[in-house]
Amino acid sequence: MYQAIILGSLLFITLYILKRKREPELTMPPLVSYKFPIIGHTFDFFLNPEKFLKQCREEYGDIFCLYIWGQVRVFVGKEHFGEVYSRDDVFDVLKAFNKRFPIDVLCPDLLKVLPVAPKTLKDTIFSKLKLYSDRMQKRVYLSTQKHFGDCDESKIFYNLFEIVTKIISDPIANIIIGEEESQHEEVLNSFANFIIDSMIFLTIPPFLDIIYPGLQEYVNRIQIRLGLYNPAVKHRKPLLKHIEKQVCKRLQEKEKYGDSWKRPDDHLQDLMEEHDPNNISCPYLLDRIYLIIFASIHTTAIAITNVILSLASRPEYMQELYEEQLKVHKETNVNGIIPFEALSDMKKLDSFIRETLRLSVNVAGIDHLVKKDYTFSNGLQIPKNCITSIYIDDVYRDEPKSFEPFRHLDINLASKVTKNFLTFGNGKHSCPGRQLAVNNIKFFMHNVILKYNFRTVSSKIEESRGTGFTALPVETSTAGVIFEKRV
Repeated sequence: MYQAIILGSLLFITLYILKRKREPELTMPPLVSYKFPIIGHTFDFFLNPEKFLKQCREEYGDIFCLYIWGQVRVFVGKEHFGEVYSRDDVFDVLKAFNKRFPIDVLCPDLLKVLPVAPKTLKDTIFSKLKLYSDRMQKRVYLSTQKHFGDCDESKIFYNLFEIVTKIISDPIANIIIGEEESQHEEVLNSFANFIIDSMIFLTIPPFLDIIYPGLQEYVNRIQIRLGLYNPAVKHRKPLLKHIEKQVCKRLQEKEKYGDSWKRPDDHLQDLMEEHDPNNISCPYLLDRIYLIIFASIHTTAIAITNVILSLASRPEYMQELYEEQLKVHKETNVNGIIPFEALSDMKKLDSFIRETLRLSVNVAGIDHLVKKDYTFSNGLQIPKNCITSIYIDDVYRDEPKSFEPFRHLDINLASKVTKNFLTFGNGKHSCPGRQLAVNNIKFFMHNVILKYNFRTVSSKIEESRGTGFTALPVETSTAGVIFEKRV
């Protein structure tokens, strides 16, 4: 027994030494000192990233290294983060994301289309937001009523993220898979629950990487391949059934009615028209649809949850926002639907949303995988295959940390990307769906502000909970929100 323990210890130490090995020929950024071998900076970073990273920045400069979860990670601050965004030949955000969220195993065909996905989505969805506006509003309003109710008596909701995910899945399903199929409850459940079930890959820290770098990713991939846990497969069957039904129906109707056939306006039809009608692969279409499900529903649901919590924590702004929404509604609505152009009249709401997004962003993130050795403009070098993280708080360091909801009134566009606002990325890699997300947030908040009063159960300000790289909507068990019918 003792021999086994000794051999195991020797093996563990050997692995530790091997994984700590660094490239001696490179002038690496400084590695922040730490007390405990193997653990390194993991606990300091995981428990209080805001305080810890600020201290590291003050002592070690704009670029520094931390030993987290069993590997050295490079953090890049305000002075050099632009180099990461501008050098596509060196820094790859998709490959870094794929290490945390194994897209290539969940949806194998997605990797084939990811390089052209932004342009495809821009041409087929984001350029048609005005066309989809009325449909999206109707579905947002009906789904909100379904999940929140009238609230004639006060209701307390503790699971806001899951509820909002289900609400926002309705309008997204409508414009992606079509009005007919999006009426089915199993379709909406598949859209929403794929996101909820997939969050595990993004929220659970890579504990196994402490044993050996990459072990967590390996285990994630193995359990997906073996079918032990695969949210894509779990929800694939019902979605594929409805896609096959629609594809077959549309092809038959088009052949039958010819030029008089009424073309459906949705993303599924756009995808179908990219292929020969005799050679359409429904499984491939589903993988393409999974891309927009994750890209749109996940980020929008988190943003809406944070905006609700932000306003519920600060009820002193409720009346001012209510008056603006009431004015927009009275002046523009037709049968309860406001025109697309009215979104630009929601200046205060837009500013409130932007300020919430600014302060609920991760302390650090937007990871990139380094594809080849790189030398920063200050002479520091990093090796191939390491991960760089943008120190977002440092990029924002000249911006106040206090919440000032109407500081952005002159911008009047919550989705606008600037050098000090990285919620939607930066430069040519800015999120192509940011306007869709903000429109959905505005439609949702316009509706709930007019219908309800809401406040936190604690009567305190509930903020995003930072755990390492991730700033999630505050933990639902301690952040109940009381909804009451507005009278």
